[in-house]
Amino acid sequence: MAFNFGAALAVFLAGVSPGTDGSATPQAAEQLAPVIAPVALKAMLASSAPFVLVDVREPDEFAAGHIDGARLMPLGTVEKAYRDLPKTVKVVVYCRSGKRSAKAVSFLVAHGYTNAVSLDGGFLAWTALK
Repeated sequence: MAFNFGAALAVFLAGVSPGTDGSATPQAAEQLAPVIAPVALKAMLASSAPFVLVDVREPDEFAAGHIDGARLMPLGTVEKAYRDLPKTVKVVVYCRSGKRSAKAVSFLVAHGYTNAVSLDGGFLAWTALK
């Protein structure tokens, strides 16, 4: 079987990577989710720009420390609670390191949230910024 560069490019642009047999396999959710840098979030918090901040960690993690103004929505509840989030403003999602938030953002994007982003590096990166 000959290598088809055009097909490989289409697969790449679609967000999947080619399997060893030439089929397409999904990439990890964290590679597909749009991200925002901690410094950009800090600027948003200092501005009057409307946005929603969502923490997808567990309640005990949230209680131990969170970003001021964040709304707790543990990852396991996103599929049921996401409809409470507005689609008209940016939705910034974070977790401890960025993996759970990337999954949540991928879910939101798949459900029409074009302004959803994951905090790059999560709460760990946020606390390192301070």
